[in-house]
Amino acid sequence: MKIIKKFALVILILSMIITFMIFVPKQKFDKTNPFISDHLPLVMAHAGGKGVYPDNTMLAYQYAFDLGVDVLEMDVQLTSDDILVLLHGQNETGNTISHSNCDMSVWNETYDTLYQDCNFGYHYQEDDGTYLYRDMTSEQWHQAKVYLPTLEEVFQTFGKNILYNIEIKADADAPREETADALYDLITAYDLTDYVLVAVAFDDIGTYLIETYPDLYVSTSYGSAQSLVISIYTLTSIFKKEIPYAAVQVPTSYGLPIIQTINLDTRLLIHTLHQHNMAMHYWTINDPDMMRHLIEIGADGIITDYPELLMDILAEYD
Repeated sequence: MKIIKKFALVILILSMIITFMIFVPKQKFDKTNPFISDHLPLVMAHAGGKGVYPDNTMLAYQYAFDLGVDVLEMDVQLTSDDILVLLHGQNETGNTISHSNCDMSVWNETYDTLYQDCNFGYHYQEDDGTYLYRDMTSEQWHQAKVYLPTLEEVFQTFGKNILYNIEIKADADAPREETADALYDLITAYDLTDYVLVAVAFDDIGTYLIETYPDLYVSTSYGSAQSLVISIYTLTSIFKKEIPYAAVQVPTSYGLPIIQTINLDTRLLIHTLHQHNMAMHYWTINDPDMMRHLIEIGADGIITDYPELLMDILAEYD
């Protein structure tokens, strides 16, 4: 009986410690955070809605804006003449071949060359397999708005009427800090600091942005997100002295050594991030059941190729 009582006491003490560590006040991201949802998740149109129109084109962005999404998600790269353009490109090479009829790396070409010669609707297929934009002339693809847009064109078109999620794509030998510098200059030129969340895949660019431009809203890189998630699940995030990131953007699970799969779609993770005044965004979510699950656990944003589908589902809850 004494052993049982001691065991119960240990369990009680552990439970109290865990409860304390979960609910104790934590270090917060120190700015008002527009990327935390106050009700239902933000609708974040992935590349403008790449399931509906060619990604990262003005056609897609205008569709998403007219639909009434909360956030335009996009990828940015820098041309050889220092123009910020919106294109995912192939990882490691930044090549346009998977997105257009051209075979070139963005940062080795001038904007005029990419604008005039490349049809960025070339590979887009409808659900029935047809290529709507492949056989267009240059004049036709420009009229259809599937050319390569600049970030400045997007800012000029939509301004402060929407939020932006802009990922810096700087693979291989792309200009990394130069792209970050040009992005900051354009954001501040249009007075959009409070409207833009800058996303990064690489730790070095994330660190550079935070140290050089502390007024920017920046989401975690892959490495910093992984570190933060582990600290939350081990209840050690209370010891963090500084929270420089506005958001975590992740898939619903990670594959990690030894642990293998770790689920990220949990109330504990979202609750703790909110204690840190950080937003939780999930990508890329196209399954209706997963959308409902993320809505119900309190996600702040859902990045999707099909924003209209997500909006229809949100209407059920609203």
